[in-house]
Parts: sequence; structure tokens; C-alpha cells
Amino acid sequence: MGDQSRKFTPRQRNRRPLGTQSVKNEAPAIPHPAPIKRGDYWFVSAPLASRLHQKSGLGQTTSDGGILLVSEEVLFCHWHRHMPLPEETWFAEQLENDSQHIARAVVFDVARSGGEIIVPRDHLKSELIEKIHPNTWAVRWRRNQSFSKQLPEAQTRWACTTDSVDISELLAWASEVKSQGYIPELYIVDEEMDVTMYRLDIIEMNGNQKTWNDFTTKQQQSIQQLWEQKLAWGDGWYIPNQSKWAWSAVGIEHMSGRLLRKEESQWLEKILSNETNSSQTNSLFAHLMSRGLIIRPGFKFGCRWRVYDDAVEQSHAPWLVQTESDAPTTWEGICLSVRLAEGVHKSWVCILGQQDDWNCLQIKRWLPGRN
Repeated sequence: MGDQSRKFTPRQRNRRPLGTQSVKNEAPAIPHPAPIKRGDYWFVSAPLASRLHQKSGLGQTTSDGGILLVSEEVLFCHWHRHMPLPEETWFAEQLENDSQHIARAVVFDVARSGGEIIVPRDHLKSELIEKIHPNTWAVRWRRNQSFSKQLPEAQTRWACTTDSVDISELLAWASEVKSQGYIPELYIVDEEMDVTMYRLDIIEMNGNQKTWNDFTTKQQQSIQQLWEQKLAWGDGWYIPNQSKWAWSAVGIEHMSGRLLRKEESQWLEKILSNETNSSQTNSLFAHLMSRGLIIRPGFKFGCRWRVYDDAVEQSHAPWLVQTESDAPTTWEGICLSVRLAEGVHKSWVCILGQQDDWNCLQIKRWLPGRN
């Protein structure tokens, strides 16, 4: 039972009523006209059209001075610009034709609530649309940018927490978006109609630890000799004579010796035997170790590894790493992993690829105007 003596004010959730205007500013003396269906869009005539487009980047302009809105823009204007819905049955009809209508409208509303300008790809001019990935839902300008004079800052897409995730496709989208000079962003809507925003990045993880090739021949021979003295310990090995062990990034000091877990032992065995064939996991482990990183189990953090760029005694692990095969299969799982990682001041990274072709996809929460 919770401590009811605590004093706090619960966060007020936006209920987004229909028909009742929720904006705080005073309604116009002369009510705005309702939008009219025109093709697949909803037409708003001047002078309201000019204000909506020039000040807020809403809609695409028409030759007769009006604008065409998509359905989520209609709801946004209804909630925030005193614009009535086309008719009483309009919302139900939209939902009947598109079951994702509510989620998309909520994402659009939240994405714009901080003053950012979100424009659906349907409204983009031809010279810009050529640079926009086909799987991008909308583009975003910062609140202090001019959408009519400057290029957008980000390309965005959205999903529900229960949707499945194709992590390879997500990496391909993020890579292409980033190569065009845009920030890849994700907006995830949950079953309470709250939205959490994320930024994606393709990162390089590098550390300052010695790699096998950094050791002299004499040091390599010493490691080889100590390895030959190993004793079985669970799935791994115990190496005596900790004082002679030169490779601080490998194993942990314990019982006056060095404990190497199974994956470390398999990787080291291949180095010492000059064996080139390796499994997918062993290849990835070798790749990370070649970058001067320290790799420790991620069991306590719900991931495959926690990865350090400096000595464990001197720093915390910047990254919690998951492999593609072990990555969550829904957005609910990914959101949980990212939240856990950031709760312990780390970044969640999923590594995809094979052999020597690896990509590190980082997903971090983001709030407009705050980070």
C-alpha cells in the first residue's frame, strides 16, 4: 500500500475532447468555418488558411489562397486554433477508415506542443521530398527555425508500443537519414496516449585499453604461458599468478589469479592459436576488443554486455549493448531497455552486422527544447 501521506500533484493528462475547445486563448468573435473535403485532404479557405500556414506551417497551399490539411492537422487545429470539425460524425468516420488515426493525431499534437514545427511528407515540396526517406512520416523544424526558408532539422517516424520492430530496417532508415544531414527521430505512443520521443544515431565505440597487437612479443609469450596454466572454473577458466598477467582488459582479478568467462576464453583461445574461423558472437566480441574496449556481462542491466571505454576502476560503462539476435521485438521492449539504461546514466546500443561489418545503433530519449 502506498504512502498516502506524501504530498504531490499528479501530472494532468491531456484528454483532447471533441467539440469543446481546449485552447486557453479567447475564441474569435466570428467562428472559423469548418474545413471542407477536397480529394484526400481537408480544405481551409483564406484568411484563416494564411495564418495557419504562415505562423504554424500547417497544410499545403493551394492556388486559390487556401490550404489542404491531413486529418491529424484538422484535429490539431480543432484543439488549438478554434477550428470546428467538418461535421459531428467526422471523427468516427476517420477512425472507421483508419484505425491508427487516434495514435497519429496524438503523436502530431505532442510533437508540436513544444513549439516545434512538424510537417507531414505529403506537404513537402518536390525539391525537398527527393531528400526524404520513403519511410519517413514527417519532417521537423526547431521552434526558432523558419520552415519556409531553412531545411528541416530532423526526419521523423512514429509507432505504437505494441508494434513489432524490424531493427535492421530501422538501422537502414537511420543511416540514410543521417547521411542526408538530418536527425533520425522516433515518436512512440503508448496505450494511455502518451508519447515518448527518441533520437537515433550510428556511433563508434572506442576505448583506451591495450589490444593484442599493442603487446610486445615477450608480453604475448607471457600471456600464452599463463594461459597454458589455466584451470577449469565453471564455463570459463582460472589463471594463477595475477601479478604476471599483463592484460587488464581481459578477465577479472579474483583469488590471486585471473578469472576469464566463457566468451573471453573462446576469443583468447582463437587469438593464441591463430584460428580465423569464428561464430557471429565471437566475431563481434573480437571486433569490440580490437577497439580498445572492456566488455563485461550485462546481466544486471538486462542486456548482453556493458561496455567500458576506460579502466573499470576509473569510470562507469557508457554503453549497455544488445546484439541483434537478442534485441527486443516490440517497441515496448526497446523503450524499457532504453529507460533502464538511461536510469543508470548509460546509453542503449544495439549492434547489427556480421564479421567485420558492424553497426552500432544508439537510441536515446529526447525532449524538444531540453536536449
